[in-house]
Amino acid sequence: MPNENQRKVTVAPNNIIDEETSVVQVDESVNEPQQQIVTGQDDSRQIDDMPDSELIWPGGPNAGQIKLWKQEFGEVYVTSLSYDKHVVWRTLSRLEYKQLVKKMEQLVSAGQLSTAEANMWNEEAIAEVCVLYPSFDKNSLSKDLAGLPSLISQEVLEASGFVALEVRQL
Repeated sequence: MPNENQRKVTVAPNNIIDEETSVVQVDESVNEPQQQIVTGQDDSRQIDDMPDSELIWPGGPNAGQIKLWKQEFGEVYVTSLSYDKHVVWRTLSRLEYKQLVKKMEQLVSAGQLSTAEANMWNEEAIAEVCVLYPSFDKNSLSKDLAGLPSLISQEVLEASGFVALEVRQL
């Protein structure tokens, strides 16, 4: 059974992707079957069970590429920004995080960045390290959504264990 916090992406026959999800499901109760695409846990079909050449969504990476990224990085996630724009990313390692913090501190102490600029630099650097698809370059952000680095870095930090999903008093 999928985790409550997991997102799902549904690819309908008309190629409209539901932005509220990151696992594509087949719904046999409708007249036209939907293509199932999986990017996380699911009861019915996993990325590992898909042919390598099968696209995850139209114009996106194929299952073989996702499998390679999973072998290299472990968990791989997808964030849907709109019906047709999706970002595949991975978590941040502790070493990568320490290197980014060190670099950011050097830039601030050298007077090259203000505190606000350092926060934006950090978001962009995290996105640049962790975004797998489409290619992401913090030096060419003018064509992307302004909030993309902020959104992706927040999700990367959450998935990397920097934010507790649940805190309970015992």
